[in-house]
Amino acid sequence: MKARLAVAGCAAVAAALFIALPALASSGAPAGPPLTRVNLHQAFGRALPHVKHGRIAGIVIPVGKHRPAVRRAAAGCTEPNCDLVYQGGSVQHSPHVYILLWGPNWTNTDPQFGKMFNLYSGLGINSHDAWSTITSQYGDGSGHPTFGSSVLVTRAFQDTSKPPNPVTFADLAAEADGFASMEKITDLTDAQIVIAAQSGTCYSSEVGGFAGNCGAPNPNGLYCAYHSSSNEPFTNLPYQTDAGTFCGENFVNPGPAGKYDGVSMLAGHEYAETITDPFPDTGWIDTADTASGGEIGDKCDFSPASRDVSLSTGSFAMQPLWSNAARGCVLTTDRVTVTSPGNQSGVIGGAVSLQVHATSSAGLSLSYRATGLPSGLSITHAGLITGKPSVTAATYGVKVTATDSAGTAARSVSFSWAIRSGTGAVRGLAGKCADDFRGRTVNGNKIDIFTCSGRNPQKFTFLANGELMLMGKCIRDIGGRVVLWTCAAINTERWTRHANGEYVIRFNGQCLTAPSATNGVQLTLVRCTASARQVWSLP
Repeated sequence: MKARLAVAGCAAVAAALFIALPALASSGAPAGPPLTRVNLHQAFGRALPHVKHGRIAGIVIPVGKHRPAVRRAAAGCTEPNCDLVYQGGSVQHSPHVYILLWGPNWTNTDPQFGKMFNLYSGLGINSHDAWSTITSQYGDGSGHPTFGSSVLVTRAFQDTSKPPNPVTFADLAAEADGFASMEKITDLTDAQIVIAAQSGTCYSSEVGGFAGNCGAPNPNGLYCAYHSSSNEPFTNLPYQTDAGTFCGENFVNPGPAGKYDGVSMLAGHEYAETITDPFPDTGWIDTADTASGGEIGDKCDFSPASRDVSLSTGSFAMQPLWSNAARGCVLTTDRVTVTSPGNQSGVIGGAVSLQVHATSSAGLSLSYRATGLPSGLSITHAGLITGKPSVTAATYGVKVTATDSAGTAARSVSFSWAIRSGTGAVRGLAGKCADDFRGRTVNGNKIDIFTCSGRNPQKFTFLANGELMLMGKCIRDIGGRVVLWTCAAINTERWTRHANGEYVIRFNGQCLTAPSATNGVQLTLVRCTASARQVWSLP
């Protein structure tokens, strides 16, 4: 694609003849649906004097004849590898394609029409189309392009009047305006009228001509397609196989299977550019990239990364599109899938090593981040969670997010992580231990302070739900006194351990306290002061 050209009226006629290649029904391009036939001769005539001469953009230069110059841009990137920049105009939020076959020779059994129709019928279906969604990153003040379950095109039209010889830009604009008027198309901003003239149509030389500029072959003067606007956006999509390999035939697939590669590649190219810059030079373009044309398709035109893309309606040769998010040409938006590791459990101070696994449908590298991890744990960019849980026992809600290297796709997975303490003594004032008085297990037995013995009445476990267990029962607050009681998972027996060693009862926020270091003195709950009487070890 070369720089955009302003068109001011009809260009001079360049006489000559096209070589029309016969359609090959065996090439894998199925026939399209029945055509809605119209004759736009009068509507075309009425529109012609009033066309709005929009800019010509997205000009696709033939294979092997387009080598963009590389130069340094002000942003510090190297053209054509610089981002698109928003120019303040609109983008298409819900694109609708109208296929308009121009000329009496078209039939719905023409394989080129079948390829076009099936391509547009498959694009835009979000569950299958990860190619169109590359455009979703380019929005305007009222939103971004969106894609759902509805198809872009449900029927196609044939204008049975014969195209002029040669077809000029003004003719194409009048054809689009006349069609939109006759069909009472109201979504002009979101409309894409694809004007596909019949085989052998001659185009004027105003932007270089098509298939030899209507005369002796002149490959340097060819173009394959472009898009522009008058009252509405439209695409000029000549009969691609007339130009053979110059315009993409067999670019991706060899033999008969690739005969219509250029049809899908060029149709897709102009479709994406019409979404992101429907009224050329007002949407998303790189104005410094004058060599390639600077639009979303231009920067990746006839890229060696072009491949078949699978849609719900078949497989189509497609070119990549420029992604600002990826800072390069990408063929599909990525889909990231994260495998849940399931709910986890662990012990305070116990070593953790958990690898979270995710995949990228585009084969991109992934980076990981996490929120809600227990204190003491961290995640690497490669998704490995390591460390030792510390501070307190609790159940944590963890969320791990994997993001692709292009920044275009991310997916998260959530799971719980229950952390408990080990089983052991809770040491406090004067190095003495919290103790179940005389090892009794009756409800209400007091919890006291006593010389540490290492026996079962001093072996506590701090559970993930906040319960502090001893002798198979829980430590409970009853009126400020600390006693043993059958576990009931209520707030008077749920505790939080602070980093400074305080055990805080959740019921009223008071701290486990040793009134003195005398053996047998019952533990109490009083206002937290962080004194030595309220500092305890973990089990």
